[in-house]
Amino acid sequence: MTQLTDAAASPPTRSIPAPDPDDPQLYPKLNEHQLKTIAQTAVCQCFAAGDTLFEHGTPNAPFFILEQGTVDLFDRNSTEQDPEPFVTVGAGNVLGDISMFTGQPTIAECVAKEDAQVLRLEPAQLRQLVAEHSDIGDKILSAFIARRAWLKGHGIGTIKLLGSRWSPEAFRLRDFLARNQVLHQFYDLERDAQATELLERFGINPEDTPVTICPQGVCRNPSIEDLASHLGLRQTVDDTRVVDLLIVGAGPAGLAAAVYAASEGLDTLVIEGDSPGGQAGTSSKIENYLGFPTGLSGQELAERATLQARKFGATLTNPARVTSIDCNGLYKRVTLDDQQQVQARTVIIATGAEYRKLRIDGCDRFDNQGVYYGASHSEALQCAGECVVVVGGGNSAGQAAVNLAKHAKEVHILIRRKNLCSSMSKYLIERINKTPNITLHPHTEIQSLNGGDRLDSITTLHNQTQATGQLDCASAYIMIGAAPRTDWLADCCLLDDKGFVLTGNHASQHPDFNQHWTLDRPPHYLETSKENVFAVGDVRASSIKRVASAVGEGSMCLRYVHDALAALT
Repeated sequence: MTQLTDAAASPPTRSIPAPDPDDPQLYPKLNEHQLKTIAQTAVCQCFAAGDTLFEHGTPNAPFFILEQGTVDLFDRNSTEQDPEPFVTVGAGNVLGDISMFTGQPTIAECVAKEDAQVLRLEPAQLRQLVAEHSDIGDKILSAFIARRAWLKGHGIGTIKLLGSRWSPEAFRLRDFLARNQVLHQFYDLERDAQATELLERFGINPEDTPVTICPQGVCRNPSIEDLASHLGLRQTVDDTRVVDLLIVGAGPAGLAAAVYAASEGLDTLVIEGDSPGGQAGTSSKIENYLGFPTGLSGQELAERATLQARKFGATLTNPARVTSIDCNGLYKRVTLDDQQQVQARTVIIATGAEYRKLRIDGCDRFDNQGVYYGASHSEALQCAGECVVVVGGGNSAGQAAVNLAKHAKEVHILIRRKNLCSSMSKYLIERINKTPNITLHPHTEIQSLNGGDRLDSITTLHNQTQATGQLDCASAYIMIGAAPRTDWLADCCLLDDKGFVLTGNHASQHPDFNQHWTLDRPPHYLETSKENVFAVGDVRASSIKRVASAVGEGSMCLRYVHDALAALT
């Protein structure tokens, strides 16, 4: 990540109401017994007034419990030259937010207001404490989550991303930050007056965008990989380490497997090529997931599941793509896109699926410039007052249309069939029918995409009458079925004719099964044609494409992983 200039500048002073330092949710006090428990492994450390406990933007920062004194917390990303502290906290408080737990850079600076004494834990010690002492762990994690929500709601600690809404590079950065729960604010060059002010303040030419502004400086057009490394998301993998379980993919199935594996004491590594949550992570709202009657977004589900996995000690690194796998030998070996290698006793394939691309000439030139695959909350906000198109008749398309309709002027749903009854849940159909700015177009497909630098309309084709028409639209969200992410598997495992991984009886019935399988026993239900390699979730042939089913398979697979590990000893 190239740094261009110091981020300090002189914008107007903000007026943000300070949080209540006595709020039991934001700042719960640990009792004497809990403090004694922490003191058994913590290091006691003293700071003089004015000393910095941790700076803004520090990855893998230590965790502190304030025993004596008071500290001030500052937002160094406010771009103010001399910001005021947004809160002052006293003895008995835990310091920091969820970044202390995940290893991501801190989103505030902590300075001793007066002489202070703290208990200090390193990140690994904090995770062990949370896992072993639920009373302490629940209190700390609840406070961390509440603080992150408060900080996000007040725009504190946010990375500033400047760019054009129509820039593919800016969209990729914005999508990556959103899906990895990194606090950020997007400034659209075409719409936001403050974007122009920031460009002038930092001496940035519009041609240099997208840029990120953070405490470390202003960075021109960073790659996703550079940004991830800078934020502490991608970790260096120890190629001498042999993990008990390697999970490739951090969608609902992979994260469920990670939670159960790590909680049962397995050395667990999760490698994700993009962002936690998988295809489900792009869903604006999941309303039929058991236990959440008001629904939750795909990003919320991914955030909570990732936190759970890390709580029990699983290691997660992203974005890191597995390019190949060697299934021969006692240990399985995968190679990553940066040529790092990982060895594992067992492997779970959970790479999921992605929405299929439109088979239309010239479609690629509109990718992230009007054509999108998935529609999260951030996409909905950017289409305010516009006409948009959703292509597809499944639940994901229905949720996207309902969510987009809250902001867009018009939403047009295109489906090839005569109605939604066979492909969408009834509650979504009823909601669509009752939303006045949603129009359903049955028997309709996209014939062509039109526009210059970005999409401005589509040509439609009625597949019964062959009549054509035109819809003016700024964005088209394509949700027309899924293709499995199995290109990296090569000949390791048997696949069906659509590229999904065969497991259990489906694998053993394949004519080439005996060329792959070497054991006397048949493969387990979720085991592939290669022993000790399993597949769960959407990537698996014949799986039920539901979030709950993926979570169930991920957790159930651990039973077979334990059997495999026992056989290796």
